[in-house]
Amino acid sequence: MPIKSLHPCNRPGCPRLTRERFCPEHAREAATESERARETAAQRRYDHRWSKIRIMKLNRDPLCEKCLAMGRETPAMLVHHRDRNPKNNAAENHESLCTACHDKEHARDRFKPRREGSVNLWNDGGNNRAGSHARVFQK
Repeated sequence: MPIKSLHPCNRPGCPRLTRERFCPEHAREAATESERARETAAQRRYDHRWSKIRIMKLNRDPLCEKCLAMGRETPAMLVHHRDRNPKNNAAENHESLCTACHDKEHARDRFKPRREGSVNLWNDGGNNRAGSHARVFQK
């Protein structure tokens, strides 16, 4: 695998060269800031009840369901809401996933067009300022 080229740290005023986004010193600071800005589990609607549901699901289905469908046995680490609604805790809405499959699932969401009735603010009437990666926003 090719080695990334060196570039300046993304922290304003830092002259250090790095292969990552930030130099090691500022990477720790960026991670801390990111963690502080993130909502708590309760604010994201994951409470004690969800913890119990999660443990029960992982005990019942300890292997990643997507990996299992492809013939691989990978331990599941996360329980995913199939419909992306954290309020819907119906058993059929939960899926045991490994971290890699869960990340892939949410990566797809970032590039998925929104549902009908959405307005594309980046591509109006053929004037496509964003190229082929046009963002789609809700009305």
